[in-house]
Amino acid sequence: MKKTLENKILALILIFTIFVPSLVKAEQFDSNKQSYIYGAGLNESQIQEVRKKLDLSDDINIASVNANDLQRYLGYSTSDYDMISSVAVKKLPKGSGIKVDIKTPDYINSITEGQYTNAAITAGITDAEIKVASPKPVTGESALVGVYKAVELSGDNIDTERTKTAQEELGTLKKISEENSDNSSFDKGKLDQVVAEVKQDLQQYKEKNGQIADSNQIKMYIEDALKNVNMGDILSNNNIQILINYFEQYQETSAIDSQDVKENLKKFAGDVTEKGKKFYEDNKDEIDKVGNNIKESGLLDKIINFIKDIFNSLFGSNKSTE
Repeated sequence: MKKTLENKILALILIFTIFVPSLVKAEQFDSNKQSYIYGAGLNESQIQEVRKKLDLSDDINIASVNANDLQRYLGYSTSDYDMISSVAVKKLPKGSGIKVDIKTPDYINSITEGQYTNAAITAGITDAEIKVASPKPVTGESALVGVYKAVELSGDNIDTERTKTAQEELGTLKKISEENSDNSSFDKGKLDQVVAEVKQDLQQYKEKNGQIADSNQIKMYIEDALKNVNMGDILSNNNIQILINYFEQYQETSAIDSQDVKENLKKFAGDVTEKGKKFYEDNKDEIDKVGNNIKESGLLDKIINFIKDIFNSLFGSNKSTE
């Protein structure tokens, strides 16, 4: 009897030894501080290298993201060794929206800034600055997992059904991008914009009709959104069907009814408009002077470059995926 009691006590001690430190660590995450979540596949030198790329101070929260986190948030498994891309997350004032900055764009092969933004919004994350970096070429998915973990460790709830839906969105866009990799008229950034627009349309439809849209209505929204970004004839019927299938799944999540999602989608779409206003104010005098002679003045080239910059900054470059 005495031996049995001792074994139970030892077992309890072991449990506390394993689990209590991680619980304490979670409690110590300060939601007012920036959080650095690095991939478990990084060595110490790479951890510091990525930290510099993310422009992080010493006064931050810090933790790693591993294969178990990937399984929890995205629903599939890999090894810790494959968890490379890392992220810095900072809470922003309400109404700021999601701000994404890929610090190493040449090393993030699969996910654009717009896709990180869309996925974060779908998952229920609001008003956050997200910076992504990697020491070598990777898809960028472990950084997305890091975003979810940072938010949860800071005390906010994460709905894993919505994070898995967000991952389904990334998979959908990746498949379409791969199928159009040889099409010079295809633009990944514009596709990101289409996704945000259709999400808004679906939310408005449910608010107005009290039910979710059927596949025919979803198809109409997708086609209209594609026309709005001058990609009306670019995607195949199969591409459009893949999008329809995803949006049917999206409508089944709580994201469709979320006021936070609604506000952040508006903010995401409105960023282009705000940048356009600033451009006009910065160049108002020049615009007024040239009038109809905009081409001769060189301002037309300036406007074209500005529009290109918008898409690059908001939605990422049109790179092929791996």
